[in-house]
Amino acid sequence: MTPPEASQPDRLRPPTPPVQPTPQATRTPPGRLRRAVDAMFALLYPGVESVPDSPGSRREVRAFAAAAIAAVVAAVTGLIAFHDTVQLWGPVSPGSVGIVLATVAAAISAVTEYLRSPLPPIPGWPRWAVRTQAVINALAIALVHAGITVLMVGLLTSILVRGFLGLEVDAFTSIMITVLLAAVAGYGGTLSGGDLTTSRLSGLFSVFMTGGIVVAMLTTSDAEWWQLHFSELGAGSGISVIIFNFTLVVGGMLLASLASLMSPALEAWASAAPPSHTRNTALIGWAFVAIGACLAGVGLVPVDKNLIVHNTFATGMAVVFGGVLIGLRWILDGFSKAFLLFSDIVLMGIALSAILFWPVQYYNLAAFELVAAGIIFAWLIIFLRHLDAAAPRPANVEA
Repeated sequence: MTPPEASQPDRLRPPTPPVQPTPQATRTPPGRLRRAVDAMFALLYPGVESVPDSPGSRREVRAFAAAAIAAVVAAVTGLIAFHDTVQLWGPVSPGSVGIVLATVAAAISAVTEYLRSPLPPIPGWPRWAVRTQAVINALAIALVHAGITVLMVGLLTSILVRGFLGLEVDAFTSIMITVLLAAVAGYGGTLSGGDLTTSRLSGLFSVFMTGGIVVAMLTTSDAEWWQLHFSELGAGSGISVIIFNFTLVVGGMLLASLASLMSPALEAWASAAPPSHTRNTALIGWAFVAIGACLAGVGLVPVDKNLIVHNTFATGMAVVFGGVLIGLRWILDGFSKAFLLFSDIVLMGIALSAILFWPVQYYNLAAFELVAAGIIFAWLIIFLRHLDAAAPRPANVEA
């Protein structure tokens, strides 16, 4: 006897579910350029097919591509600029042309790689603030890599000029120097601009700020600036003034960008920590933004342009940072006790330095600013390290 379901017409049977395509079937076919590159590598290096590239390997490939593009641009520029023997440094020289090409290559490659995985927005911010923050972050990444490149290439050129007095190089050597500088900058900028972490960003901040201020000190024409205060380096005119104020502005932007990296880590730590009625991790992010804005304001308004506005930015920076140190035990209730103790020691160290400056007058304002800046830099680096250690890790990541 025929089962009832077998006697039903085919149109009454439930439709057979479609066969789900395999991942191989749904994979987007590679483009012509990718196929051509794969064919070239297969011809050059026959054998077993290589394993899929890791994210780090793909970044290395992009770094090589950035270096190759920068090298080609530098070679074309060198062919146009150099036709005879020139000295290592001058208006048209491998030093001056190389420093420009390397700076542009580092800035473009770093920000291009950064935009592949930009810093996350701070939770709770309005849309306009998020967009403004994204622009400032990208601009800060580009400028800080450009600034560090200028410092490094300028230092290298200065050493070579002093080490090889009177040396002149021909056109071919000049082109090779500029190609090498641009390629290295493009390669390094790509590697540095990707997957930014709090430790890496704080390292860039420290190197950039320290290098910029030191160069401003070495190039200033006012040999007695230290008898007044650090802001004297940004007063007047000259290359040292530009370097000092530029360092403060970009450093402030980069410090504000750190809030983008700290906020998710602070939120993750707070969600895993015991509940607290006083904890407010968002306030830390706002504090870093405020300190960064004040630092940039000090550079935008030099002391000789508007003393009141300049001092307002400088005082605001000190007040916000002091408020963070004082309220840290409540704002980050449950954070590492060792770090909270260290923050109290930092607060006492700054207070002692202020007393030694006034009323004791053991040293002048420039010395006090130098001591306070060193203490703040140390606090920032140690805070970010403790934050990285305190933030919970995924279950598949070993401690």
